[in-house]
Amino acid sequence: MSGLPAYLAFLAVCVVGPGLALQRLARVAIEPALVLPLGAAFCAGAQALSLRLGQRWAFAALTLALLAAASSVRDPWRRAAGPGLRGALTPLGLMVALFAVTQYGGFRVAPDGDFLLDPLLTFDSTFHAGLSRELTLGWPPQVPGLAGFPLGYHLGLDLVRGAALTWAGTDPFDQLARFDLTWAALALVLALRGFAFRLGLRGGALALAGFTPLLTDFAWIFAGNPQAHWWSDLLRGNLLLSLFLANPGVLALALCLAALLALDRHVGGEGRGWLMLAALAGAALPHFKVFLGAHLLFGLGAAFVLRRLPWRVALAAGAPAALSTVLLALGQGGRSVELAFEPLGLVRDTRATLGLDPLAGAPLLAFAALWLVASLGARLVALPAAVRALDTASPAASALAAMALAGWALGLLFRVSAPAVLPGEQVINDAAYLVEQSGPLLWLFACGALGAASTPARRILAALLLALSLPASLHFAWKKAGLSPDRMPAAQRQAVLALQARTAPGDVVLQRPAGRFPPAPVIFASRRVPYERYTPYLTQFAAPEALLARHERVARFFRTRDVAEARALAGELGARALCLYGSDRVRFPVEELFKPVFEDDGAGCFVLRSR
Repeated sequence: MSGLPAYLAFLAVCVVGPGLALQRLARVAIEPALVLPLGAAFCAGAQALSLRLGQRWAFAALTLALLAAASSVRDPWRRAAGPGLRGALTPLGLMVALFAVTQYGGFRVAPDGDFLLDPLLTFDSTFHAGLSRELTLGWPPQVPGLAGFPLGYHLGLDLVRGAALTWAGTDPFDQLARFDLTWAALALVLALRGFAFRLGLRGGALALAGFTPLLTDFAWIFAGNPQAHWWSDLLRGNLLLSLFLANPGVLALALCLAALLALDRHVGGEGRGWLMLAALAGAALPHFKVFLGAHLLFGLGAAFVLRRLPWRVALAAGAPAALSTVLLALGQGGRSVELAFEPLGLVRDTRATLGLDPLAGAPLLAFAALWLVASLGARLVALPAAVRALDTASPAASALAAMALAGWALGLLFRVSAPAVLPGEQVINDAAYLVEQSGPLLWLFACGALGAASTPARRILAALLLALSLPASLHFAWKKAGLSPDRMPAAQRQAVLALQARTAPGDVVLQRPAGRFPPAPVIFASRRVPYERYTPYLTQFAAPEALLARHERVARFFRTRDVAEARALAGELGARALCLYGSDRVRFPVEELFKPVFEDDGAGCFVLRSR
């Protein structure tokens, strides 16, 4: 981690600094739980604006202007009432220890030059690494692995990564596997503890709130099934996988809690500045996870309908989030995603994962009841408190309760997915995110139930809660720590690094669409490829017909024996270079069209000859 000092400097100046500055400008006491989420939102926005303007310096100018404006505020520094910061260190320390044995060693260059890919959901991590590089090139960003197709997506955390790559030179893989997951975990711990404090939790209940991202459900009941490979991801209500893989949802959840916490302080009479910060966090939230933006709007709407939230406050806090969510949903990213009414779709998905026969009618309903109890797990004890909070708690807590209770219902009723490219291909049901997002929120009410119990019962309840909620967590850590990395041959990385000197960032490089490994030009060199089939969810960003048409053109390039046709196809695809890996070959005389840049037994890179 030779880039750690530079990254820490970037984090301090471009994330922590703005997170503090925004609170100073709002003339409120400093709430630690808001610093990282608000700072990340500002950093992402500044990077997006600099890309739109095509002026790299705009990012630095905006950041310095904000810091300068905050430094002119004459009010004394105050910290808002809340839990102590030291209480966050123990859960964070445990998470760091687990990250060290499971995640920190991934995505590194081995002594022999091979690149060590993390073997769990590699396609998603490498997609985000490529997207981070893409977000240094210009606006609008293009889909990594699909050159020329504009990307509509929640880009928030990837914009922060792009800024860190631009200004600190921090490799996206270092950010993914080592840096981001650590400070995002801290942001979430602080947010959970901050809101737990506002709920009235103290003592052991407050302490437990910081550990809840590590707690899981009752999926261990399926341990005897040989297809139950990852218990923690089987029933979809756990944050654990996202926490360990630096999914944007973790920071988005911290941002969501920050919005509700600021709203709670405003409603509690601590000043209008908090409402401004709640609106800002809500506006940024969909750009980090659009599902959470919609989820927050549901919670605010429920609090308004239940007359827990005045309409002026609901409008001020919810309108920015609604606008951002609608813009994303109606934009490029929403055009390829389908929302369908599909009751118990997640239950059927679980049965398919476990290799169990499909069910219908009463047997399906019976299995669904088992699924729901197991997915909720120990959070079952939270249901009475969450239901009561809908009509008796503060407006923000009422919104939180509505969000916590709605996730399972919505996830079990709907399917949100992109279409398959080919008939019979499995599609990913993203409605699972609604369940995953509700899980950590419901844990707060479970902690409240623990705190409300008498002292003897509290100890028994805590022991039982941990005994039932840790098996899937421990199974994940044990299994993940034992996974061997997927070794990407050194020649592939060396070839595209050699290509960097002969091409410009954003140039298009031809390679075969189907590959054993992620596209090296995209993940290592900020170059683009016309089409790759390593990422399974490209239909989220382009229609299946467009993907098939692009596949046909790239495949035609590798099939043709005619140099003139190959040149025409390369021109049509905007390509300036070619990469061949392993046994890959083209059928035309490659030297007639391309000049060698790097040749090795495992890879070769070539640049297009001028006419």
